[in-house]
Amino acid sequence: MDELTQVPRNRRLAAEAVDRPEHWRAASIAHHPIRPLDLFLLMIWFGFLTGLLEAGLVLAHRSLFDRISLESLRTNRHFVWMIPTADVLLFGVAGLAFAWLGRRYPRWAHKLLCTIAIAWLALSVLWTVEWLHSIAGIVVACAVAARAVPGLWAFTPRLLPIIRASTPIMGGGLIVLTCLVSWSVSSAEQSAWASLPAGPVTRPNVLLIVMDNVRAESLSLYGYNRPTTPRLDELARTAVRFDSARSTAPWTLPSHASMFTGQWPHRLSVDWVRGLDETHPTLAEYLAGQGYTTAGFVANTYYCNARYGLDRGFARYEDFLENQIVSLFEIVRSSSLGKSALMLMGYSMRFAPADVGSRKTAATINRTALDWLARRPADRPFFLFINYYDAHSPFIPPEEATRRFGLCALSHRDQVEILKRGNDLDRAQPAPSDAVRVRLQRQATEVLVDGYDSSIAYLDEQLGRLFQELRERGLLENTLVIVTSDHGEHFLERGFAGHGMSLYRREIHVPLLIFPPSVAPDRRVVPEPVSLRDLPATIVEMLGLAEGSPFPGRSLSRFLRPGSATAESRLDPVLSEVGHQTTMAPTPGVPASLGPVRALTTDKEVYIRNSDGGEELYDRVQDSGETRNRISAGSVPQSVEQYRELFDRLPDL
Repeated sequence: MDELTQVPRNRRLAAEAVDRPEHWRAASIAHHPIRPLDLFLLMIWFGFLTGLLEAGLVLAHRSLFDRISLESLRTNRHFVWMIPTADVLLFGVAGLAFAWLGRRYPRWAHKLLCTIAIAWLALSVLWTVEWLHSIAGIVVACAVAARAVPGLWAFTPRLLPIIRASTPIMGGGLIVLTCLVSWSVSSAEQSAWASLPAGPVTRPNVLLIVMDNVRAESLSLYGYNRPTTPRLDELARTAVRFDSARSTAPWTLPSHASMFTGQWPHRLSVDWVRGLDETHPTLAEYLAGQGYTTAGFVANTYYCNARYGLDRGFARYEDFLENQIVSLFEIVRSSSLGKSALMLMGYSMRFAPADVGSRKTAATINRTALDWLARRPADRPFFLFINYYDAHSPFIPPEEATRRFGLCALSHRDQVEILKRGNDLDRAQPAPSDAVRVRLQRQATEVLVDGYDSSIAYLDEQLGRLFQELRERGLLENTLVIVTSDHGEHFLERGFAGHGMSLYRREIHVPLLIFPPSVAPDRRVVPEPVSLRDLPATIVEMLGLAEGSPFPGRSLSRFLRPGSATAESRLDPVLSEVGHQTTMAPTPGVPASLGPVRALTTDKEVYIRNSDGGEELYDRVQDSGETRNRISAGSVPQSVEQYRELFDRLPDL
């Protein structure tokens, strides 16, 4: 009786299977639940697959796309093996849980494992797409899992032989990859030293120091009424001081790129999301080709990051310290799933230019740079680049700094409260009176300026210590030292705060000191306007390497020779540029928010052309604050036509 009833039932099941999707027909032949050990092995295998896929996508994105996000700057140099290792660890921990669950509920454990494995794999891939919102990634990953899980659950028994055979191979491959990448990263500088061509040992060294975001106006060296730079004031006695140096751009990336290549910003590839391409050689590349050991230590780990191409030619280039650390935390943080797990555990994964806690102070930069100098090959000249970041927003001096000026002596909490009251004026209810509004705005600005000045004073102190240490080591005697800044800062002088938004004096007038090697200069103050674009040409000329130099511009060393600047009456164009600032809403009165802006500085005037064709002309002698535009509806000075002609030739400069 049972056999007779079983035959029609089998026929019915076979007929139903024909009408089912392929993965459900496969499910009907799935047999015994897999063992707990196989559940763990399956999860490990998916960890390998996920990690290798995610690492490959990150590599492909870095190779194929030139768009850079701030988040991608914080990518460990070992990420190629760290990402797979992190995913194997995460999947392995989950695999242990599923193996334990599989001992009592094998089928439920198997199905849940398939769901988690597919969802995590999809999620790790989706989260490599930087513009995709994390919640959208979760929704899509869940949809993918819902669709794919039945098939994976059904075919797991058939996959197990492949998984058992391939997992050890993938594990061995990951070990080999880890060793190769670790060796490559750790030996990169030594390899670069070994490949250097022979060069004269006696050729001068080069030390280029950039004080990020330091405007000339706030230095006592340039007449500021606060003693912000007493040590630079003293050191400048053996230097050439340029009183009208101009940066080529009012923000970090194009300014540094110009200082490294000698090119105007409009000839470079850089903008807010793109780095320096390989079209133009860099100073570090050229000097390395002449036998120099090269190193860069930067505290501005964002727009001075190696990801933007500024590391080209440097055998050693340190931005984020964490980008070179190998630790369990860094391994887990390297993958998208690991980063999410750390966030759930309470760790902050937020990295922003305004973060103070993660900054490298000037003392830290000095220490790492001096350590490098102590172990570099002594039989070769060096090119050392240092970038300090202490005077950048939010203008909070390091803990060890003396908070010298004004409201900077208040507690951090009190300063934040003052800034908050100033920022909330437009939303305050009831609306404050004009007198109260002015007072609160003035206090908020004072907090920023006092912090800025105190930060510069700390930076000046550390510069003094660096020079002292170099002098004690006997390195200053044969070293060309250049101290400058990449741009300045506004503190509501024209109604807006910050930088990268205009080409007015406070954003592009920067300090510049040149300390020639061996001997003190005959002429110590240069009033003529000069551009930082000429630094590469200056350096190679003063090193005796001008022949065959790829750098445009003219050497500023002509100002070191008595009477030479007067004899050469022709002034080169001193151009500054800023592209369209798309990171903020279009704002009247903030030029770069409306479109690109260009400016020319001469010994007597500053000419500015805005994106809408509007023109501005300021008298540098009579109107140093650039408050009175000499171009009006009824009056156009004769010199304007010369500036217009020069602007028409800009693409050829």
